[in-house]
Amino acid sequence: MQYIIAIGIFQAMIVIALLLKSRLQSSGDGLLILLLACIASHLAMKFFIFSSVDDVHVRQQMNTFIGFCYGPLLYLYALKASNSEFVPASRWYFFVPFILAAIAYFTVGGVLFLSKSSDYRLLSWYNKISTFALLASELCFAFLALRVARKHLAEKPKERKMVERIAACFLLITVFSIPFFVSPYANDLVPPLLVRSVVYAILTLLCIMIGYYRLFIGNHQDLTSFVAKDFSTEKILVVKDNALQRKSPLTAQKQQEIWESLESHLRDHKLFADSELNLDKLAQATGINKYHISETLNTYARKSFYQYINEYRIEYAIAQMQILHRKEIPVNVLSLAYDAGFRAKSSFNRYFKDITGFTPTEHLKSLQ
Repeated sequence: MQYIIAIGIFQAMIVIALLLKSRLQSSGDGLLILLLACIASHLAMKFFIFSSVDDVHVRQQMNTFIGFCYGPLLYLYALKASNSEFVPASRWYFFVPFILAAIAYFTVGGVLFLSKSSDYRLLSWYNKISTFALLASELCFAFLALRVARKHLAEKPKERKMVERIAACFLLITVFSIPFFVSPYANDLVPPLLVRSVVYAILTLLCIMIGYYRLFIGNHQDLTSFVAKDFSTEKILVVKDNALQRKSPLTAQKQQEIWESLESHLRDHKLFADSELNLDKLAQATGINKYHISETLNTYARKSFYQYINEYRIEYAIAQMQILHRKEIPVNVLSLAYDAGFRAKSSFNRYFKDITGFTPTEHLKSLQ
């Protein structure tokens, strides 16, 4: 078993080093690095226990607490991949079980070390509770990550496949472990150490999988996404023509016309309410070249695309608050955020305060 654990640690550290040196990092790679670091730490603790601890009960029952990070980190990565504006720290409460498990782990370890008795009831209770909580956590967050991947990552096949594969690994660990937790007869048929070896092998495979998708598939797709698959003269001319369009400046009159057209489309068709709105979708909806839109926003309006769209969303939210207040209808801030086009309440609150200087709750109180 120690060989499997050592290989897993080595794989996790190698992938972490390669991700840190990669020039094509995504906004969610920090979460993947944390996940890999957790796996490496988990396996390192197990390597120490199996190599240095002689107590059979501790070796077989002392669950580590780091596994409580796996599910939340996967789910947060899926949310980050689906929305670059998402702030993972806003979901800090996902790691409360990890903190509680860490306290319990070191408490049980300290009691066993200091008492030096043969009473393993505390260890047995810790093992049962932690195992149940770990399986429930991985099962719950794996399904949540799959839901986000299938609903919001359709246009990002690489990220979607990676999230689905990682979630499948966690589900496999859960399904494989449940019989040994529920029935004592399963432990009689299959040695517990063999079960743990399979789990560590899956974690090692997971590290290799992350490296494959982020370093091989990721780099290949990112480097070739802007190159036409057909290297004919016509394709090359199209690429060059797009580059020339980006370099050629628009006249002030043309920028004003584009600006007025954007304003009209956003107000009349409520395009900003689309939570998946991006520059490509806006260009398609308005019939305006996306480079012309970007240049107009940056030069004429002196705003970034997301600043421009989020200002519209906040303006719409404020108008809805006033309407609901006049009609004496209670305001649900979360529903209002979704209706305005935000994917998360945290991003709505942040942009609302950045633009108005007040939080949504403070603005509602000012209307009273």
